[in-house]
Amino acid sequence: MKFVTKFIVLVAISMLAAGCVTQRGMDSSESVPIETNIEKPSSGNQTNNDAVDQKDDGSGQEIKDEAEEVNGPTEVPKQKIGVFINANEFPSHTHVGTTKFNNFTKEYAYDWQIASTLFTKLKTAIEQSSRFEVVDVAPKVKGAWQLDFVVKQNNNWSFNENQNALRKSLLAAGVTKIIIVQEAPTVAITECGTYGCSEHQSEGFGLFTRSFLGTDYYIASASFDISIESLDKPVDIASQPLFKELQDDAMKNVRIEEFAPPEDFDDVTEKELAPIKDSIISYFDRLAETVAKYFSN
Repeated sequence: MKFVTKFIVLVAISMLAAGCVTQRGMDSSESVPIETNIEKPSSGNQTNNDAVDQKDDGSGQEIKDEAEEVNGPTEVPKQKIGVFINANEFPSHTHVGTTKFNNFTKEYAYDWQIASTLFTKLKTAIEQSSRFEVVDVAPKVKGAWQLDFVVKQNNNWSFNENQNALRKSLLAAGVTKIIIVQEAPTVAITECGTYGCSEHQSEGFGLFTRSFLGTDYYIASASFDISIESLDKPVDIASQPLFKELQDDAMKNVRIEEFAPPEDFDDVTEKELAPIKDSIISYFDRLAETVAKYFSN
């Protein structure tokens, strides 16, 4: 009986031991993490995607560049200043003697290139210091008489209706201002005495001489009329205070103290006239500088 009882106890213990082992196996399997299978892109696919992105970026940049090129700032055309110069080709010598029988005016065939020199000086000075372009309007004009665009009526400036057609034609070509330089007689010297004053005129650019009682005067004569007008509004620019000195005949006719008397008074050489030419060119320099200063404001 005791043997049977012991046998039953051993069987029971064996069963209990088997149950514990099974339980441990289950616990261990539950503690193992489960790996999830997520498909990762291969390196080849990643490279292809980057290439597509780069291609898209490149196309976008090209479109942007083209848009900037189309919509980029455009240069505004410059306003133009027309220049008309009416002067003889050669310099002259005006002489006023003790009596009118000694007076004469003579032209010398010396190629001073006065017109082209003045135009170049005006163009260079103005274009370097302002927004304007300087052009020669001579091909459009028959003579200086056509260029009287601005007149004064009842103390007010207005356009000369007789020249409206030419004025509008120049405006259509972009010319808004005009400079007219015309050779004309100027007062070279004024002499005053007991019975009043007398004026003596230089007939053109070049040399002016005056002989009286054994005394000779040698004067460099920049004998020109200067007119500067606006075509888009009635303004006589040359009448403004800035140009007052240049419009004075005393400034256009300069006595050359160091001038050497010519060997032949009736036939002055080009070399002997060199100081006269230099003085006239100096007047052009002052004119160009003043005009450029006005248009630079």
